[in-house]
Amino acid sequence: MSREATAYGRFQVPEAPSALRAIHWHRGGKLRSVDHEPKVGVLDQEDLIAQGIDTSKLIPGAKKVNALGSCTANATTAALSNLLSEAEFLKLTGCSSYDDVVTAEEWAIGFYHRCTDQTGQPAQEWPPTDCGSSGPYIVEELQTEKLASGAQIAHGARNIVSLMQTDGLLIGSPFLNAWEEPSANGFIDGNGTLAELERAISLGVAGGHETYWSAIEKIAFDNLGRVDPFGTIIRGRNSWTKSWGDAGSYYCHLSTFVALGQYCDWRQLQAA
Repeated sequence: MSREATAYGRFQVPEAPSALRAIHWHRGGKLRSVDHEPKVGVLDQEDLIAQGIDTSKLIPGAKKVNALGSCTANATTAALSNLLSEAEFLKLTGCSSYDDVVTAEEWAIGFYHRCTDQTGQPAQEWPPTDCGSSGPYIVEELQTEKLASGAQIAHGARNIVSLMQTDGLLIGSPFLNAWEEPSANGFIDGNGTLAELERAISLGVAGGHETYWSAIEKIAFDNLGRVDPFGTIIRGRNSWTKSWGDAGSYYCHLSTFVALGQYCDWRQLQAA
């Protein structure tokens, strides 16, 4: 698929010290494959004009653009379609149904604008600067708007898989140039080995990106019963149209993102 250059955002923003209280630890229980596919359709943060979206009319002071680095807001919209009831979600976004992806994208653009305004620095706000946002800003704005009470955070293969047992996860990470076009089977990270990750890193970082991990397609364990990240397959919802990847989603090995460790953040929204 041929696309315009994607606008990317940040991939590292310090967590507030209070976030330590939100860390999720696996405390036992069976871990299994799960599917939390978002109820809302696949959004498109590119091709805005073709969708009939005029950012200059949506947001005061904004220019009319064809793409935005609003991935954090798009991933949040996907997450909210699972967190809220159908009636709550449709009322919030103004959508006529979960398939009304243009209206959902317009809501996401407004949310993106409100998130960037939290910085207090005009050079890091949209408009005018398409600066991207971050997981901490997402959660802070959701709390302000009383759409979520907060978020739980997970790190490490077992804790990530454990947190995904109940719902999907927002993940913010560096997104590599090699991942922009998934393979024929929808994988962005090849065979998931460290050698493959090193090769992808050598081709450069496109920027920071936020997606929504919607499913554990396959869970693997080693001979000691520990989660094997190399054999565990994740499905992630992107916001680059339904024609990208596998109907708008990608597949990856958990090992790839666990290896990136400190550069990623995983969080699950909690109901208000």
